[in-house]
Parts: sequence; structure tokens; C-alpha cells
Amino acid sequence: MKLLISLIFTSFVTFANAQFIEHSENIIKDSKTNFLWQDTNDVKDKTMNYAQALDYCKNLELDGEKDWIVPDFLALFSIVDTKVYNPTLSKKFNYFISDNYWTTKTFGHAKSGEAFVVNFLSGAFNRELMEDKFYVRCYKKAK
Repeated sequence: MKLLISLIFTSFVTFANAQFIEHSENIIKDSKTNFLWQDTNDVKDKTMNYAQALDYCKNLELDGEKDWIVPDFLALFSIVDTKVYNPTLSKKFNYFISDNYWTTKTFGHAKSGEAFVVNFLSGAFNRELMEDKFYVRCYKKAK
């Protein structure tokens, strides 16, 4: 329960301080965290299992930017706006589905075969089987 309260508080503080700007045609930048976020059709059109999501981000190149990764739990949760519903995402993002998106946070050190997802319908998070297919929004730290 302490973890949940901490995450909710962190998301309020983080998102309240988030400042999203268009970095390029396919990238949104949070100038507060210095994170770059993928914003292309793929984030709403392609579902993949956990391993495929890791490979997809690893091989992604957008507007000359390489070295993308699947976001960790706190990074992905940092773009959730808990004050709105469906989607719980800034209007600066052009592409989204109000559904589950992969994070790199695994449950039980991945021995359970589960990883955490964040849902942009409600901002909720849950653990799901790594073999199931969900969406991914890759990110990276800006240089």
C-alpha cells in the first residue's frame, strides 16, 4: 500500500511539473525530465509481447535519434495525468490508445513471466504475462 501511495504522489508531482514540447515531427520532449518520447502511429497500431517490445525499441530510429528503450515503470508513469480520464495522457501526444503499454519493470525478477504495464485509459497499472501483446511507447534521455 505504501508503494501505491508513493507512486500516486510521485505521479502528481512529476506530471504537475511535466512540460511537454514538440522535439521533432515524431518525438515529444519533457523538458523537466529531459526525456524524449516516441509519438508515431506505431504506438497505437502495433501490439507486441514483452521481448518483441524490447527489440522494437532497441532497433528504433526516429528523426536521426537512436538508442531508444522501453520505459521503466516510473518513467512511463511520469507521463500519466491522473487528473484526466481517457486518455490519461497530455494532449501534446498525437498518437495513443487508451490501453496497456509495456514497462521494463518485471514481477518477481521475471520468474513469474510477468511485467508491469501502465494503462492510458485510467492511469492504472497492473502486471501482465510477458507473452501477451500490448503497446509500447519508447523513450530515451535527451543528450
